[in-house]
This record gives sequence, structure tokens and C-alpha cells, in this order.
Amino acid sequence: MFPSVPEARPQMDPSLLNHADFRSHSSPDAALEAARELPSRRRRVRVAYERSKAVVLRAVPKGCRLARHVVAWKRAVLEHPALELMRADGRANMAALVEVIALQQDPASRTWRTTWAWVAERLGVHEDSVGRMIRRLKNWGLLAVVATGRSARYTPRATGKKQGEAPVYALTVPAPPKPALPVAEKTDDEAAEAVDINVGPVPPKGAYPPPHARESVSPRDAATPRPSAKAAAQRREVQAALAQRTAALWPAHATVQPSTVGATRAEWKQTYRWAGLELQHHALVLRRITTAYVVAVAKLHFEAGWTIADVLHALDWAPNGQRYTHDALTGIEHPGAWFAARLRAWTHQDGTPHRSPDQRAAAEAEQRRAQAVAAAARYAARQAAAEAAAEVEGVAVRSADEVLVVRRPLKERFAAAYAAGVAEAARRAGAPGAQ
Repeated sequence: MFPSVPEARPQMDPSLLNHADFRSHSSPDAALEAARELPSRRRRVRVAYERSKAVVLRAVPKGCRLARHVVAWKRAVLEHPALELMRADGRANMAALVEVIALQQDPASRTWRTTWAWVAERLGVHEDSVGRMIRRLKNWGLLAVVATGRSARYTPRATGKKQGEAPVYALTVPAPPKPALPVAEKTDDEAAEAVDINVGPVPPKGAYPPPHARESVSPRDAATPRPSAKAAAQRREVQAALAQRTAALWPAHATVQPSTVGATRAEWKQTYRWAGLELQHHALVLRRITTAYVVAVAKLHFEAGWTIADVLHALDWAPNGQRYTHDALTGIEHPGAWFAARLRAWTHQDGTPHRSPDQRAAAEAEQRRAQAVAAAARYAARQAAAEAAAEVEGVAVRSADEVLVVRRPLKERFAAAYAAGVAEAARRAGAPGAQ
């Protein structure tokens, strides 16, 4: 009698089967060879343990390790050399999948649990495309299968569940090569790592410590910056210069140019460096990039007469006078690109910067001053024309100052008018004292 599932083992000649044991063969060598060809029937990990540290570490392939932070994992995917060989649409789909994984991943266990159908609907592609992208990530050593997916029809009845189970993947990165050391010179960390990975069976629920209990560094810590000794040295130099700052390195409303005429190249560089450090002092997000990069982005505007206050104003305000809804404090992953984009909004199509806020204010003040001077000139011309006309007609025209000197105070004029009124009333009445 043949087994009910023929795919469970390769088809063989029926003559090799025995009535007592259908797995027995004519020779031990043939039995061993057939046993090697049998496919794996590994059982899926239970849902309660699929994100435990023991199961996740056991799924990490050799030569890889769990990603310390999701930002480091995204960087490893986007900088992989094989990504450059893909077509533009394939790279776009891969970048979209990376963003979905970064949003859905569990920071505590560094795992991702979802279904291909949901991802395909989210990205607007076919499920086969999602499978190909996941297979690429597994081949690159950036994803590891912790638990395979299973539909509801294949769920064992003993579990009492009637729904499918989504696959679980671990976010991994290629581990750096380690130099081979003799057995006697192995460090304690390597021995502990070996013991930590080669664990036994999964303990019952509640008897295992939390996934991050034995980690020296929390997985929620920020990813380490790119390994660049020059950039790290420049960042340390910026921090040291700002720590020693006791006064403004450059005035906020002064144009960025040396005070001496015919300044040398070194003086120009030093002036730009002071302006860049002053910008980094006021805009904290710019401290994450080097001063040289800040100067390179703002140099075009400095040459156009912009001041430090103008650049700081451009970081928060658009040219039309509206304030940006997003501030410069949180959520900026690429400060250099953000800084260049904010200044690019204040640039014309031909690449020349707009007039800065200080330049606009100075132009408006100059215009108001010119209007006041023109109004005073027109008034003086009208006064001169009136005096000339009065001289021609023979009428003496007194100036306003003379009128003020000759004219009596209000009280005296009121008293004189009152006395004149009383005398006029008595005369009309025929009083004796009126004659």
C-alpha cells in the first residue's frame, strides 16, 4: 500500500518495498541514499514563540547577524551593490518594500510579520513580485525566515485554530569578518555569543526572559554613523568650537565678507567658517553635518549679500511669507538635503538667490526715506511759489512764525471779546453809563 501523500518521499520501484516495512530497501546504502533525498518536514514554530530571541537567533544564517537598528538595516539594503544592477522600477519597488518593512518591524525582536497579499495591495504590485523581492533580500543576507506562512487548511487541528498564520522574517545584516584566533585566545564575548546562539529547545511560555534582557545595547538605540574618520573628526571639531564660544562668531545682520579690502583666500575661508559655525550654533539640526558642508550650501547666498539672520529666516519661512508646518527639530533624517532644499526655495530658476529679508527691509526703508525727502521738496517748492505770488500782488505774507509771535493768547482775546460784547449791549439798552 502506497502512502497517501506521494510527495513525502521520491518514487521508487515497487519491488524494493517490503510487506513488513514499506521504508525498507534491498540494501543499507540504498536506504541511506533515499533518506538523504527526502524533503524536510520541519514543523512551523508556534505563534507564541515565533518572536522569542532563541528562535530568532536560530534562524539567522551563518555570516549574518541581527540588525542593531532599523536605520542600519535600511542603509545596508539601499547601499547593496546588487541594487544598482536592477531596473529603475525594480529599485523603486524595493525601496517601497523597505519602507513598509521599516514601519511594520518589531523593534524588540527585530522581526517582520506580514502576508504577501497585504504587501502587494499596499505597493500596488503582484504577489509574485513581492515574493521575488523577499527572495532577493534573503539571498543578499538581509532577511532570514524565522517561521514560514501557513494557510488555514493546513493548520493542525490540535492547535484549535481555523485561520492562517503569516510568515515571520528577521532583519539581518552581513556580519563583519573576524580574524581567526586560536582556541586558547578566544575572548569571553565570543564564548558567550556561541553559548547564546546554540540554545536548546524553546522553554515554555513565561519561563524565558524578555528578548532584550541579555543585550548590552538596547535595539532601540540610534544607529551608528557611517564609518568615516574624517567626518567624525570634523564633528568633534564643531562641538569643540561651539563649546568654546563666548560671543557671536559673526554678527547676525552683517554681510558675510572680510572687513579688509583685498582680503586673501585664507581670510575668506575663515570668514565663511565663522558664519557656518554661527549657523550651527542657532540651528541644532545643522550640527549633525560638517561646517564645510554648511558653508558649501549657503555660500551662494552669502555671496549675494545674505546674512546669518536671513539664512535662519529661510529655514522656517517660505518666500511667500508663510511659515513651514514642519519645524527643524525632529524627524529630519538627512540634514544636509533638508538644508539645501530650504535654501533652494529662495532661489530663482536661473540659480540666483532671491532678495533676502534684510535686503527687502533695507530697500523699503530707503524707499520711505526717499519719499519723505521728495515730499519735503514739494512742500518747499509750493511755499516758495506762494511767496513769489504774494510779492507780485503787493500783499505782505507773514510766515507762520511771525503769526505765532504777533497773535495774543486765547485768554486775552476771549476777555477782550467779552468786554466788547458787554459794552455793545449796554449801548443798545441806553444805559446811563453807555454815553
